[in-house]
Amino acid sequence: MVNSNQAEACTITDGVVAKEEGDGADYIDDGCDTTPALYEVVIYKLYLCTSSPTEATTSSAVVLTPCTQVFNNSSGATASVMQGAEIVLDGTYTRPPTGTYTHGYAFMDNTFGLTWAGELSASMTGMTGGTGVFCGTVVGSGTHAQASTHNNSSVCGSSAITPGKFVETLEHMAGVGDAIKTKSVIPNINGTSAAISGFLVDTNGHQAQSSGEVDKLEGLVTFANPVVVTADTTSLSMTFNVGEGMQLVNGGGNKLFIGSGPFQAIMSAN
Repeated sequence: MVNSNQAEACTITDGVVAKEEGDGADYIDDGCDTTPALYEVVIYKLYLCTSSPTEATTSSAVVLTPCTQVFNNSSGATASVMQGAEIVLDGTYTRPPTGTYTHGYAFMDNTFGLTWAGELSASMTGMTGGTGVFCGTVVGSGTHAQASTHNNSSVCGSSAITPGKFVETLEHMAGVGDAIKTKSVIPNINGTSAAISGFLVDTNGHQAQSSGEVDKLEGLVTFANPVVVTADTTSLSMTFNVGEGMQLVNGGGNKLFIGSGPFQAIMSAN
């Protein structure tokens, strides 16, 4: 699934994140993605599909005819995950019929909890205060929309930071002032045939046409390896690839902006 405009992965050398050009090809001043210590999402529904569902448009909802629902929690199940860790969601699970599933669909909240701290190759200023090469997320919340964004996600200092969880509400998948973007696609993940698409949708399940319309997030996944359910299958497992699940950007005035980045859910049958 995708939940923001994708940048390149940050250059990290001996645990230090490149801040400016000359430190590496992909650096904070130009905007880059990295791995949060914890990444929190809220999931309502998960489906496995034998072919690609028909994605939502601005006038129609997703068509899930080739899909089978495998998870449900009408209140939303919160998953706080680490890179590559298996997760168990609190909710109702349904065993899918025997078959080969090439795609997946998820219905999620458009909020993301980010917890991270690290060292930079050059000093920056935190949005909530402090200056130094050590920076991290702070306890707080904010919204990234087409016309405005949050300014309270980071703190910096001269010694290691103990991070807090910052919760970002996503209503736009590009930079502030850019044309509204409510769909993002990442093909050929890690050189495989896997692909992920994310859609910000309104209360009707239609692709939102403005930040103010956004209500939830839909994710469509093309699996690199199909999920094969047989008569011997007893469970499904899910891991998250959040290797680029957080974005670091110089938000102007040498202040560190921290926001959500793209992530991938990987399912397998056991």
